[in-house]
Amino acid sequence: MQALNQEAAALHRELNKVYDYGDAVLSPGLVDLHVHMDEPGREHWEGISAATSAAAVGGVTTLFEMPLNSNPPTTDLTSLKAKQALVKRKAKVGVALWAGLIPENAHDPALLQSLVEQGAAGFKSFMSPAGISGFSNVNRTDIEAALPVLKRSGVPYLVHAELPEDIRSEGDPCKYHTYLATRPKSFEAKAVRMLIQLLRDTRDQPVKPGFVLLIVHLANADLLTEIRQAQDEGLPIRVETAPHYLAFTDTDISDGNCLLKCMPPIRDRAHQQGLFQGLKDGIISTIGSDHSPSPCEDKLMEEGDFLKAWGGISGLQYVLPATWTAVRKLDPQAPEELSLLQLSRWWSANPSQIAGMAPRKGQIAKGFDADLVVWDPAALADTAVASMQHKNPCSPYTDLHLYGKVLATVVEGQMVYDSQQGLSKNTCGRLL
Repeated sequence: MQALNQEAAALHRELNKVYDYGDAVLSPGLVDLHVHMDEPGREHWEGISAATSAAAVGGVTTLFEMPLNSNPPTTDLTSLKAKQALVKRKAKVGVALWAGLIPENAHDPALLQSLVEQGAAGFKSFMSPAGISGFSNVNRTDIEAALPVLKRSGVPYLVHAELPEDIRSEGDPCKYHTYLATRPKSFEAKAVRMLIQLLRDTRDQPVKPGFVLLIVHLANADLLTEIRQAQDEGLPIRVETAPHYLAFTDTDISDGNCLLKCMPPIRDRAHQQGLFQGLKDGIISTIGSDHSPSPCEDKLMEEGDFLKAWGGISGLQYVLPATWTAVRKLDPQAPEELSLLQLSRWWSANPSQIAGMAPRKGQIAKGFDADLVVWDPAALADTAVASMQHKNPCSPYTDLHLYGKVLATVVEGQMVYDSQQGLSKNTCGRLL
């Protein structure tokens, strides 16, 4: 203790400024593995400046950009390098890039290896149509062809796990349950079971440390028993869920409220509780925003047609208070200290480990990057449109009473946001 005090005193003498936030919580900055910034090509949907500003205001210090919905998607070396250059110029937080794994490149091991060598953090696929030109969904053959390269490279493979089938939509399209019936939980079940079987069938292939198959935004809690069995077998499979599955249920979605349309869809309270229990049990490792914004007109709020509206939720700026409010609601008897530690594990330590950044990100510890968020768990977050950093002011979190106000965000030792002084004008982030 004496040595630590001496070290702290020496550091204190070197500081130019001390920030005093009283009894607020100091946590590792959030690490979001699942963000769609939509640049290049769809800057009118969001863009790097808007997305990383929202991240900074929301306490997210590191984010991983999905290969879509940019145009073109990030599926080759040209598109990867173009996006890297944009991130270097515009990011306010740390940004890493996933590359897309699609049928057109899944059978080209040299290209996949080159993407990794040139800086891609790993790969992302859809097993169902993504609704974006240039990003086709993969099938079993495509995944089988790519797995040996991904395993040898030691990088994560993220999968949107739904296998759709033709289901006729019946009923009023403005009713949420009409849409929900078109994306039944069987879509997720078939996809997840296929992925588990693929890992079993290929378990003898050489694997470099770092490879993991991450099922993103799981909404079907019925699958957790099968996933736990696969994990107990030693299969490299991990799971992410999203804050909107913890914050909302189907009964919260009123007629025509297409702001809450997403894929997989928000399900009933039993799934909400099951997903939360899966987090507590460690079957689900992490939470990712799946921030997928669009122009407000694409959400069809006036028409209210769930079947036609864009299927994505805008909420990167609010993931910390949305998750914290849900945690306290779903587990009100838990000691606050325990809930705070769980939140840090789900949003910082675990995603850093999955993405291969655990030696630098996800903890407040000597040798780690000074990525920090200062926040007040008892104070209401500012969810007003006036303070929103997103390009398009259409989020289901607008004006909600969410607890967990972000007071300051520090990225690699630089103050990028302070609730009193606002957002830094500097581009403090960098390409990771």
